[in-house]
Amino acid sequence: MKKGIVLMMTLGFIAVITAMILWSLSITKSRFDKVAQIDAQNQFAIVFKDFSALIKKFDINSTEKLDMFLSIDFPAIIEEKTKIGLGFTSSSLMDKLNINYMLKSMVDSETNSTKATEALYFRRALEKFFRSYELSDPYTMISILEDCIDSDDVERASYSEIVSYDFDYRQGKIYSFEQFSKIKDYYYKSTRDPNIFNITKENFESLFYFGDTKKYGLLDCSSLDVDTTMALIVEDEMSITDESDFCKESNTTAMKVLKKIYNISQYSNKSKYLVKCIVNLDTEDSRSEISFDYEVNSKRISNIEKSFQ
Repeated sequence: MKKGIVLMMTLGFIAVITAMILWSLSITKSRFDKVAQIDAQNQFAIVFKDFSALIKKFDINSTEKLDMFLSIDFPAIIEEKTKIGLGFTSSSLMDKLNINYMLKSMVDSETNSTKATEALYFRRALEKFFRSYELSDPYTMISILEDCIDSDDVERASYSEIVSYDFDYRQGKIYSFEQFSKIKDYYYKSTRDPNIFNITKENFESLFYFGDTKKYGLLDCSSLDVDTTMALIVEDEMSITDESDFCKESNTTAMKVLKKIYNISQYSNKSKYLVKCIVNLDTEDSRSEISFDYEVNSKRISNIEKSFQ
């Protein structure tokens, strides 16, 4: 009986996925006739509204359903009559580090001793990341990042308070790689270190995401890789060759501490779990893309970024 219920739930979930794909291929011309005189950006906004509503129909309450959702990947296939194509991809953000929380913890540790150990681990990971690009002064770069998170105007290093020189720069959180790029530019002006520009959007976002400052989230143990995120956060002297399955109970004290600091665990419908979603819209005249973070439990969409060509 239980197996039958699970099968029905699985089939229902697959049906929603199928509906999403079919909808993208059969989107009607009449939907666009209503906005034929509107520019491509507003036209795409209408499609995104419809598509985001469809995504929220997913009821993700198990690892199996999460895996199904993360497996969705179809290109913007052009429909013959309308000459419109809509594509969608999704990927987990929970195999990456929440840089906003890391920085906030480092700032808070200056006045809150309970954050000291956590902040030490986070600072070490950031130093290792910046040293991998041979930055001449990784400490200045980290100081600039910390000054972007705190709420005062006191500089941690010489000229590290970017908001003093850029009035429009918001403090409290880094929202996107575009904003992070401004920090890179500012670091270069302070140090003349060209190595900072070797940090691209692709390689940065393969390890970090711009999450909440109040809660770390989790690192999904089932998707961690020894050669990427884990290599960044482990201590240099720590061996992780015997910890290839991070979902298993740890035998070493060092790994237990690491799991606690970074909340390395499995997906739970009680935990915040972010997925990066990308929607592509291709027409005869334009190509558009929008990416956003989707929290699978609350079904909340955030960090929307648009790109038009």
